[in-house]
Amino acid sequence: MNIRKTINKLQSALITKGYIYKINTYQFYSEQQNRMITGYRITEKQPYRKKNGEMSVKDVELLNSCSQVEVLKWFVEKWKKVKESSG
Repeated sequence: MNIRKTINKLQSALITKGYIYKINTYQFYSEQQNRMITGYRITEKQPYRKKNGEMSVKDVELLNSCSQVEVLKWFVEKWKKVKESSG
């Protein structure tokens, strides 16, 4: 099973329902494991009010993990909630 492919399908399905979640990846070196590690950060845009009173949007982090399985579980849970609310 290709986890990344399944994540992309769930992400696309959520987009069709109006939920836009971005997946950012980053890498770092782990001295303990002696290898590069890939991290995943899920964000969404949320509105906020600036100090001068103007409205703007910023990316808010919803999940930060080094596990693709954890990212997949997060998207599955979001999809379940969307399906329940839409009937």
